[in-house]
Amino acid sequence: MISTGLKILLFVVCLFFSAIFSSSEVALISITRAKVRTLLQRKDRRAEALAALKKNPDHTLITILIGNNIVNVAAASLATSVAIDQFGDVGLGIATFVVVILLLIFGEIGPKIFAVRVTDRLALIMAPFIYFLSRLLSPVLWVYDRLSRSSNLTVAFAKPGITEEEIKGWIDLGKEEGAIEQDERELLYSVLEFSDTIAREVMTPRLDTVMVEDSNTPEQATKIFNETGFSRLPVYHDQIDNIVGILNVKDVFPVVISKKEGVVIRDLMHEPLPVPETKKIDDLLKEMRQKQVHMAIVFDEYGSFSGIVTIEDILEELVGEIQDEHDREEPPIQQMDESTYLVGGNTWVEDLNEELHLNLPVHESYETVAGLVTDRLGHIPRKGESVQIEESGVTFTVMQMRKNRIATLKLAISRETGEGDIPVLDPMGET
Repeated sequence: MISTGLKILLFVVCLFFSAIFSSSEVALISITRAKVRTLLQRKDRRAEALAALKKNPDHTLITILIGNNIVNVAAASLATSVAIDQFGDVGLGIATFVVVILLLIFGEIGPKIFAVRVTDRLALIMAPFIYFLSRLLSPVLWVYDRLSRSSNLTVAFAKPGITEEEIKGWIDLGKEEGAIEQDERELLYSVLEFSDTIAREVMTPRLDTVMVEDSNTPEQATKIFNETGFSRLPVYHDQIDNIVGILNVKDVFPVVISKKEGVVIRDLMHEPLPVPETKKIDDLLKEMRQKQVHMAIVFDEYGSFSGIVTIEDILEELVGEIQDEHDREEPPIQQMDESTYLVGGNTWVEDLNEELHLNLPVHESYETVAGLVTDRLGHIPRKGESVQIEESGVTFTVMQMRKNRIATLKLAISRETGEGDIPVLDPMGET
């Protein structure tokens, strides 16, 4: 027969291993694969065991649960035996109460709270031990694998590892805790959204595109280059929808300086790169790099010329606006007073909603503020004409027109119906 003292000692050992398994469960399941890769780069041999466990989290969890259940049952049995020896039949109730309290405090709650605070270090310490046990339990794990493959259990509970929303959540958490600056947060968000952006969202629209006709002379093209500060221009033939090439300023200046006669733009232009409006800009950037071009011509679904996209336009989606010595653009949203703004007609409705915390309606028939106003009016607007978006508490007034296109609007927000606080913009147009 085992003495009472030995039983108590064995009970303490079981309680200790219960704490080991409980803390290991939290540490090994919580540590991320990215962190494991970092630990592997430090050439720590314990990290190799940790990486092996993370490759199959099901096996890790089963190993821990088997070990934890064995020591918990053993602890309960030992405590019951000691209590019955000391107090008789009433000892069963005493043992149950004592075991539940001790296992909860020292076998579950305490170790798991501790593991949350030192996850990485504890995971490294426990990984070799748990990996060794998983090798011992390999027959049991083999049976589990066969059963899971023959049933739909694995498919039913399958889920993606890390989603984009979770990554954004970690970025926001890093910003809140001060590990990531606001500029870094915006850059990381831009990287995540980069692959979802299409050419139509970043292009310069056709009406804003400066072009040159293929029959023009180099001197005429030079004048346009000087006036605009651009280094490349789309070249059209007869009508602006018929884009036939791209003209580079570097090809024009030598001709003008040498005063060659009889040379026209069609003799100097390069082959254009046509792309659809729906092309993803990450794919477009790769194609432009491969073909060594800096400008792409965007066409809509009907084959009509929609606008142009440059490498600078694409990079601005990542790093924000890139201003050079020729850029004199006003910010798309300028604050006039507490509830009035000047807005560019080509400002996207979604961007305006986000910038000013509005709820302007978004519809597939338009994308820009000019499109929204034109849609509500039902005709081409005139200077000074107004339209009220009642559901949003916003009134737009056309301030400037360029031919048949709205260039600038005045936006007035009703204090009674505006949502939340009206943001204040700095001189650069940022909140």
